Amino acid sequence: MEKIAVYFHGHISSETLMRIDNIRRNLVAGLMALVAFSASAEDFISQRSWLEDEGGQQTLEQVRNSGFRPYEGVLSKGFGHSVIWVKLKIAAPAEEQQTAKLFLRLRPVYLDSIQVFDPAVSEGITGQTGDIFHPGLQAMRGLDFMLPLADGPLPRDIFFRVISSSTRQIYAEVVSEKSLLQQMPQQHLLFALYIGAVFIFAVWGLSYWAFTKDRMVGLFGVKQTAALVYALCSLGYMRMWWPMSWPAGWLDHLASLFSMLATSAAIYFHYAFLQDYQLRRWAVWVLRGLLFLLPINLLIFWTGHSMLALKINMGSVLLGPFVMLGAAWTAKGWGVEPRGQGVSDIKLPRFLVVGFYSLIVVILGLAALPGLGLARGGEIGLYLVQAHGLASALMVVLLLQYRTHLMRKAQFENQSLLARTQLQAEQDRRLRDEQEKLLAMLTHELKTPLATIYMRLDEQGKNANAIKKSIREMNNVIDRCVQINKVHDHKLQVQMENVDLIEILCDVVSGAPTPERIGLPPNLALRLSTDRQLLSIVLSNLVENACKYSAKETPIYIEQQDLGDVVQLSICNLPGRAGWPQEARVFEKYYRSPGAQGQAGTGLGLFLVRSLVLSLRGHIAYKPTSQHVCFVLTLPKD
Repeated sequence: MEKIAVYFHGHISSETLMRIDNIRRNLVAGLMALVAFSASAEDFISQRSWLEDEGGQQTLEQVRNSGFRPYEGVLSKGFGHSVIWVKLKIAAPAEEQQTAKLFLRLRPVYLDSIQVFDPAVSEGITGQTGDIFHPGLQAMRGLDFMLPLADGPLPRDIFFRVISSSTRQIYAEVVSEKSLLQQMPQQHLLFALYIGAVFIFAVWGLSYWAFTKDRMVGLFGVKQTAALVYALCSLGYMRMWWPMSWPAGWLDHLASLFSMLATSAAIYFHYAFLQDYQLRRWAVWVLRGLLFLLPINLLIFWTGHSMLALKINMGSVLLGPFVMLGAAWTAKGWGVEPRGQGVSDIKLPRFLVVGFYSLIVVILGLAALPGLGLARGGEIGLYLVQAHGLASALMVVLLLQYRTHLMRKAQFENQSLLARTQLQAEQDRRLRDEQEKLLAMLTHELKTPLATIYMRLDEQGKNANAIKKSIREMNNVIDRCVQINKVHDHKLQVQMENVDLIEILCDVVSGAPTPERIGLPPNLALRLSTDRQLLSIVLSNLVENACKYSAKETPIYIEQQDLGDVVQLSICNLPGRAGWPQEARVFEKYYRSPGAQGQAGTGLGLFLVRSLVLSLRGHIAYKPTSQHVCFVLTLPKD
């Protein structure tokens, strides 16, 4: 290895080695910067204290010697109309830093007015900043409020006066110019990564909704869009980009407006997400009540009471997650099959949903309690609201991944089912073809001998009529099987022609087993546009059915009604030994009433009648009277 190193050192120029070394140093520096994202700049403040001026009329001289109360980290005073004075004791820097330029850095950037007083300045006022001042007029324009401090003796005390309609959370640092310049790129990169992630999720949600119309993902895109604009305001990016020609008050109103819109959009998103789990009534009404606060807040805001509107909104941020957690915990829909195939219809396991809302309670609780002045927060608490956007985004991604898993599983099952269905269909087709061939062969082989027997039958022989009747019934069974097969295979061809109804009916009656019992109505001169052969089959089956199942020697009535565009035929008979058919099943395939089991039949006649009548664009119904079994046939004239 040493020989290889000597070889390369001898063949690579010193300039190239220096470039490689610079690249290595830059890479190490970049990695160190990534690791140091959360590291704070060196802070020269040795002591922080605060004072509340309820009337807001005290001057610097009056508060200078007042009793300030010490605090650490972030001062969280919630909402209020009183003025907050903060005193910072700046410690003497190390010897090598005594010449460094110092800056006062204040966060968050939604405080309205900040006046800084420094005894090292002859007039006493170092400068002022805040939402009500245009960011383009500030001494330094960045993501935070930053003011340069005058050179002067150290240690010394500086004061600043804060007035704000939003929550009065104040985090102050005094840092050197070198530390500030080192930390600002890291802060910009960290915030830019967050903004980029929220932006990507927002664009994805809206574009996915545009193509799929999936309501849940669309609501997610709207929620992320509102969160994106609020993040741009609350993280200071809007201050950096705000044009000089636009009033500073617009920026303050925009941040307040989108803080309320982002909260309501998030509540509505979670309300829609939880609805498929069958929420309890109390949860539905409470969540709807939180949503109803948006128009109330907007009305309060536009009437000039912005502090009250923002306080109510912060209360929603605190209360909402607890309601969502309770709603998820007590929902009734766990284990119930989803209704559809949308994203919102795919249910995550209960432990995952409850765990997610437990996390949201912790995140937003830690953010809302300091914002309302109910607890002391740290520096990270200033940005916990933004963490909710990423947490809910990850939940939706998890939901979609789970949905994709289920869809792939269903797709595999459907493909397997389709393959089995196709195989079964092919087997059924082959079986049907074989049955058709068998039926055609049986039809030919059976009808020919039957016709021969019928022709050679001795008319004067014993039981001749009974034999003829049996032959006709066998022919009818064969014909019905053939006709049913044609109906099933859609091979039935309807040939419309103008026919005389009385002519067809007379032919049918003459071929009936007992034509003398059948009474035709008078004046049955009607012409129809229909298929002669199919109508003959329909009427033959109805008349034969009436002859077979009526009481012996009783009359059979055929009545006719001309109803304009249609004609009705009623075929009625008194019930015989078979009794009354069951109305709900009379047209079922193979159905025969219990009393008809002793007579020859297949149960195909009325089933065939209904199929053929539908092909003729007509209607058949069983409408018994108190005494008669009646079938009513309705046919169009044209």
